[in-house]
Amino acid sequence: MNSVKEMSRDRASARAEVLRILLIERRKAARMTQAQVAEKLGWHQSAVASIEAGQRRIDVLEFLRLADVLGFDPDKLLKTVRTVPDE
Repeated sequence: MNSVKEMSRDRASARAEVLRILLIERRKAARMTQAQVAEKLGWHQSAVASIEAGQRRIDVLEFLRLADVLGFDPDKLLKTVRTVPDE
């Protein structure tokens, strides 16, 4: 049986993966390249690539900026992420 710490990490990892996939989908739906997103945010393209590859996580403020740039409702997206089971 997994320890509480391992279960928490597994759940967080699953939710991070769902968020990563949804952000990629939203970027593509906005018909934007990673470079275009990065330019609007004042970031390097490699930062967007790292987020989409799951190598870098984002904080709440970065998430809200991404929502503004990509034109999605952050509340709706987070509700989807929260549907990932706690198992």
